Amino acid sequence: MSALLLALLLSQAAEPVAEPVAGPVPESDLPRAARDTADVGPAGRWSAGFFNPTRLAIADSFELEFHPILFFVAPNLVGRFALSKEAVRVTIEAGLLVPTFGMRLTKGYLFPTWATSANDIGWMVIPRIGVLISGNVRKHDVWTLRADYAGRVLLGRNSATPLESFLAPLDLLMAAPTTGFLGGFGGAYDAAITQRLRLRAAVNFYVSGAANQNLYVDGNNLGPLAPRDPFIITTHVGLDVAVFKHSRITIGMLWGNYDQGATAIVLDKDGFAERVRGRSNNFLPTLDYIWAGGFGD
Repeated sequence: MSALLLALLLSQAAEPVAEPVAGPVPESDLPRAARDTADVGPAGRWSAGFFNPTRLAIADSFELEFHPILFFVAPNLVGRFALSKEAVRVTIEAGLLVPTFGMRLTKGYLFPTWATSANDIGWMVIPRIGVLISGNVRKHDVWTLRADYAGRVLLGRNSATPLESFLAPLDLLMAAPTTGFLGGFGGAYDAAITQRLRLRAAVNFYVSGAANQNLYVDGNNLGPLAPRDPFIITTHVGLDVAVFKHSRITIGMLWGNYDQGATAIVLDKDGFAERVRGRSNNFLPTLDYIWAGGFGD
């Protein structure tokens, strides 16, 4: 009997102890998601900023995007369609912008010489198409490549010329409406530093239309201006700080290098002075608050 009891005790001691099964990690314990990537959805997810676009996921693979500040003076809408949601995500974007009303409202400000002239901004539509490709590094870091093109479809007579302001985002927004097109290519890396901090760096290259412009006065072409450099380079480094459940504050610095209309007098090979255009550097601090959430959160 003693031998039987000893055998039963040893068999129970030898039985493996079942380990608890780990459940899914709560979303609140994960780092904030990377921004401006090829990721789309899930359905019901939304985000909105003062300067960043508003996005609403209608389905797991389809989002709508628009800029609320511009919407009522320059109607705009972009659809984002996820073609692949595997390890490497691929998304295409297609949208429209109608900038004429907003451009006319700023006549005399963004276009100061037109305040009392016969020059006018005709009705136009700006179709845009783009593609984004994203992948993960170290689980929560995300790299993204993007390429896009925006063209101008004129619906009437137009005298618009490039703004050549000191604000790179404004010049890029107005590039297609004022020069005829804007094409771009770039990349970004979004790193999760901690659960509440993300660091994002991006570089983009653009080319716009109207490399050579003519001077128009009261609708009359008075001849060519100095050639304009159509290439634009921008870089941006930003820090995202998570607040509340989904929202974040973004702080960063944007650098742009492009032709802003600055000129200098130089001597040619024969010793004669001539005025030539040059590229300028534009440094712009960036700040935004982005609300985010999802239906049912």
